[in-house]
Amino acid sequence: MRFVLTIAAALLAAPALASGDHADHEGHEGHDMDHMADLARFGAPGDPAKADRTITIKAHEMAYDIGTLDVRTGETIKFVLVNEGTQSHELGIGDAEYFAAHRKMMATMEMDHGDMPNMTVAKMGETKSFAWTFTKAGAFEFACSMPGHAELGMIGEIIVK
Repeated sequence: MRFVLTIAAALLAAPALASGDHADHEGHEGHDMDHMADLARFGAPGDPAKADRTITIKAHEMAYDIGTLDVRTGETIKFVLVNEGTQSHELGIGDAEYFAAHRKMMATMEMDHGDMPNMTVAKMGETKSFAWTFTKAGAFEFACSMPGHAELGMIGEIIVK
């Protein structure tokens, strides 16, 4: 019976997959993707090879080892996430609106998403990195959007001057 249901699900999904429009929003139906797509509000993807400096952040169970970061406008930071916890953790860069939309999406997902330009996910024992260029002054956030993690303390502030 399980095999029949699996085949039926695959056949029903085939037309949606064939449409070609699923790549940008696969699994994100019903979510506010506009707040997640406009990354220019808080910067732009950077080139790790041209980073002005590297900041290593260690993730433990529901905590990062850093709470506040000071950054200059125009600075490119290579962020290195070292997961010393016992479960997957994320390190993302964004503003309050971005993280509100992302946390809402993550609460309904059944699995970890892959890396995105402004974030990475590291499984237990992994080290992952990405680079980000801060193009605007302001107060931004870094956080883990795994369900419940930011609410329990996996969040920090980025001050860009």
